[in-house]
Amino acid sequence: MYRLLQHDLPPYEPALWMTCVCIVAFVLMGSRWGSVFTGVALLIVLIFLLLIPPSTPQLTAAWLAGMTVVGVISGVCYRVTRFIESNLVMHEEDHAKLNKARLDSLTELPGRAAIEEELNRKLEYARKTGTPLSLLVGDIDHFKTVNDHHGHNTGDDVLRAVAKRLRRNVGGTGGVVGRWGGEEFVVLLPGLAKPDALVLADRLRREIGGSELAGLSITTSFGVASYRGPHDTANQLFGRADQALYEAKRAGRNSVR
Repeated sequence: MYRLLQHDLPPYEPALWMTCVCIVAFVLMGSRWGSVFTGVALLIVLIFLLLIPPSTPQLTAAWLAGMTVVGVISGVCYRVTRFIESNLVMHEEDHAKLNKARLDSLTELPGRAAIEEELNRKLEYARKTGTPLSLLVGDIDHFKTVNDHHGHNTGDDVLRAVAKRLRRNVGGTGGVVGRWGGEEFVVLLPGLAKPDALVLADRLRREIGGSELAGLSITTSFGVASYRGPHDTANQLFGRADQALYEAKRAGRNSVR
């Protein structure tokens, strides 16, 4: 810059480089810091023009025109970058709202719709890869009695506590815990065959019944079913797990079938 002004050279090369650098600045820094960078760069050029003014009016006009072009292009870059940022923020907010809507508000576990979608995805993966998949359906024993005798607030505390223990004990296995509705929970266990799933279900049963939850002794029953092959459907898999849960309830509750 200093050399160009001293030798009364036209501003075409610096204007081109400044335009490229400003565009890169907006891409890398975003609208806010890109604007700051461009403003500082144009201010530096203006200071040089004041300290070392061009020798002819034509050169002065050329420098001012070049910097005006840089400023206009920077303004366009700002608007484009700002538009992209606004849309990205809106997309992230919509995505967050959608994810929140798919969560059960009480337990913050995936709700029924989310679990159904996840089960279908896991089934499709099991079909393609031939890997095992198991499903647990768990139910809090005598939950109606908890609500009737201790109130719904205590019932809600129990549901949250059960959800927390399920999530804590299943998370390390790559499984997914969801609330199916009421006092019923679902656990998806990709990669686990039925014998291993039965062991895990019994561990969950003992974990929940091993100490008081919300000041109460709580037990759960679990039904276990596993993927049987390419023709097995989500409804069939869930139906077998639900039937196993019914058998666990008939066996006296606090059990796994």
